[in-house]
Amino acid sequence: MNLWLKAAVQGAACGVMFGLVVVVRGRLWWPQVAGAQGKEAAVADVVKARRFEVVDMAGSDRVVFGLLPLEGVALVLFDRARKIRAVLYVERDGTPSLELVDGGGKTRARLGVRRDDLLGELVIVLWDRAGNQRVTVGVGGMAPA
Repeated sequence: MNLWLKAAVQGAACGVMFGLVVVVRGRLWWPQVAGAQGKEAAVADVVKARRFEVVDMAGSDRVVFGLLPLEGVALVLFDRARKIRAVLYVERDGTPSLELVDGGGKTRARLGVRRDDLLGELVIVLWDRAGNQRVTVGVGGMAPA
């Protein structure tokens, strides 16, 4: 028997014994299949971590969610070129903000709550391509009832 054919038959036998193995574009894949009794894979009720990362097929970060060095929390979205494009964060003092970033890495828009305003004034800030602040709009907060 041809050596390559013999190896293929033995490999197929091992694959049948240990589960389904698929070759796609020269790479081995082990598909997720339901258990023998038709049960779905177990799903955890709670997952705890300080940081989560979603990576693309090349291994580049596309979404990062986690704690900031100074005890805040952020959700950061990256484009295909690994550049930050949007950031949603809450600083440790509770101040929330959403920033939109252009392809050059400059913040172009920010929506947030002013830190020094106990009443929670909403602020929208827009910058031009050169990084010059062009528009600032503040909407006064309301006193607690």
